[in-house]
Amino acid sequence: MLCPHGHDKKGFHSYACAYLNDEHRKEIESREGNIAEQAARRGFVAIAPATRGLCTEVIVPDPKGRHGSRPCRAQLMHCLVAGRTPLGERVWDMQRLLDWACKLPQLESKKILMTGNSGGGVLTAYTAAIDMRVTVAIPGCSFTSLTSSEGFLFHCDCCLVPGLRDWGDWREIGGLVAPRHLLIVHGRNDGLHHHATVERTARSVANIFKELGVPKRMRLHWVEEGHRFYPQIMWPFVEKAFSSLGANADRNE
Repeated sequence: MLCPHGHDKKGFHSYACAYLNDEHRKEIESREGNIAEQAARRGFVAIAPATRGLCTEVIVPDPKGRHGSRPCRAQLMHCLVAGRTPLGERVWDMQRLLDWACKLPQLESKKILMTGNSGGGVLTAYTAAIDMRVTVAIPGCSFTSLTSSEGFLFHCDCCLVPGLRDWGDWREIGGLVAPRHLLIVHGRNDGLHHHATVERTARSVANIFKELGVPKRMRLHWVEEGHRFYPQIMWPFVEKAFSSLGANADRNE
């Protein structure tokens, strides 16, 4: 499992159960954010990387405060000067990690799960869209259209791709995951995302999976909480997805 984190300076420490102190441990365990530890306990090879520009260990500093003292925006500005995007750099990082991981003898290369919450969910969606090695993608609290019908931008500027609307939206990003497995999870009390827009985007993606003959491989789940992981939804989906990978598996499963 590859599980990049989002806007969390403690980043991979949180996911990997490498807590900085007891307060940090209580905070993460209270919202089940130790996702890499959960995976390892289930027998996965779990990789919890430091996401470039978001974690203390790999931030782009903003020493003069010119970018609002936001490391992710400092990364964005440096990327623009070089003709790149933060998201592009992060996806590149994920693909190089997959290059390395797929050579491990203990890894089942046909069973690769990728998940992350918030900015980690954005990174999960984009990576899964372009890298067929990701078998199951679970973007948490992140999968929605670029904008609302009124033009409100939902994602952080470090997660945006210039000109993306010229060729598509998150409908196309989700559609590129098909016919692999995609679980979209959102909390109803997560104030960062608009319910109607999430629903509309997910319906469009579901139609693509249906047209490809694999409607059961895509799901949207709402949970009555906020901006966090939902293991109780995630793990049953993963188990069913991986169990369907046998040679005689029904294509509609």
